[in-house]
Amino acid sequence: MNMKKKILIIGAGYAGKAVAAGIVEDKIQYNVVGFLDNDDFKVGKKFLGIEVKDKSDNLKKFLKSNKVDICIIASTSISKQDLEKLIKVLNLNKIEIKIIPNMSQLMMSKNFFSQVKDFEIEDLLGREVVQHNILQIKTFLENKKILVTGAAGSIGSELSKQIVKYNPKELILLDINENDLYFLELFLRETYPEIKLNIEIGNIRDKKKMEYLFDKYKPQLVFHAAAHKHVPLMERNPEEAVKNNIYGTKNLIESSILNGVEKFVLISTDKAVNPTSVMGTTKRVTEMLVEHYNEKGKTKFMAVRFGNVLGSNGSVIPIFKKKIAERKNLTVTHPDIIRYFMTISEASQLVLRAGSLGNGGEVFVLDMGEPIKIIDLAKKMIELSGLEKEIGIEITGLRPGEKLYEELLYDVKHCEKTESQKIYIAKLKSENNNLEELLEKLKESLNEYNNEKIKNILKLIVPTYKESK
Repeated sequence: MNMKKKILIIGAGYAGKAVAAGIVEDKIQYNVVGFLDNDDFKVGKKFLGIEVKDKSDNLKKFLKSNKVDICIIASTSISKQDLEKLIKVLNLNKIEIKIIPNMSQLMMSKNFFSQVKDFEIEDLLGREVVQHNILQIKTFLENKKILVTGAAGSIGSELSKQIVKYNPKELILLDINENDLYFLELFLRETYPEIKLNIEIGNIRDKKKMEYLFDKYKPQLVFHAAAHKHVPLMERNPEEAVKNNIYGTKNLIESSILNGVEKFVLISTDKAVNPTSVMGTTKRVTEMLVEHYNEKGKTKFMAVRFGNVLGSNGSVIPIFKKKIAERKNLTVTHPDIIRYFMTISEASQLVLRAGSLGNGGEVFVLDMGEPIKIIDLAKKMIELSGLEKEIGIEITGLRPGEKLYEELLYDVKHCEKTESQKIYIAKLKSENNNLEELLEKLKESLNEYNNEKIKNILKLIVPTYKESK
């Protein structure tokens, strides 16, 4: 009896053929039973003895007359609308769906089939990847000692995976999360054995430890992704947001100046704009620190601000996925709440490009595209799962500090273009001339654990901070 899993490949171009060639290497488990493509030049031709058929009207027909266990989407030019239609048909027929990563993530030296991954909602929401000036990014990163803080997190780990491709002299990964840092180390050592890699467990609040690490490694570039980011948690624990996001960043800034770091890139957020939460306000203060310290030494400090990252730890998509898997209703805080989304890969690439552009003192803003209604996202995820009859949506009400919508700029008119597509510079007015004095006052208040007092001092530092009620 033939127990091989039968695979249908969508796309008979370079990627589709490379995936098929990889499948042929594994003769025991899999068998390619068909190719579908809508390119007239490819339709009718044969590859591996299999005729390429027209995708536009043949998918349902093909599935009726052929047993298919797995469908691999290997087309790099498929539109989001066509992809959505395709997913619905495949889900209806209970076929396992796989997809190749976007071209910027594919490792050309590796078997393409080994890089195929499970289809996820992010693949449907992600935008077309803009090709950035790779040469400038390479010049920026190549042969440099680079430190990434928060390296075990969603953004930090993706930054690390992208940085290694540009042949840094040394990569230092810092995080307090030992488990995820350990798994990142395993991945990088296996995938890029030639890279000099140093793994450090540490807390950015620990000033002495930061001074020690900067003195030990003398990094030339710093990407600062470590932060507390969960809005409701930080509303209840404002002293923790202040200690970590503000004073942890200040420790890194001071060590950078002392050790002659060339460039320091802060990962910021749209929640720093006209903040309504403690978390957003602390991130706005870190942007102010970047501007304040830019003139204090040779280090060029800059911030990169963007919105929600698809699939990042604690974001809405993994939460929805878990609830769908458990057949539970999805919860949305407000029917009109909207958010900007970007894939982790795109966000990280834009951070690297912005870092290569920065001359110091800038707050870069990334073009996040069109915002998405969270309720529409919930409906789409339920629909794609085929569980519309089982899973509903519940409206729970806005949480403390939560906005209906996020802003990326104070005023779109006060935004400068850069030479790079999708990257702008926010022209921001200085919010406070007594920054250092107020930060001392804020530090003194931390041990009192008086939430209102901490928030009131934050309002003095960031006058645009207005608590959401």
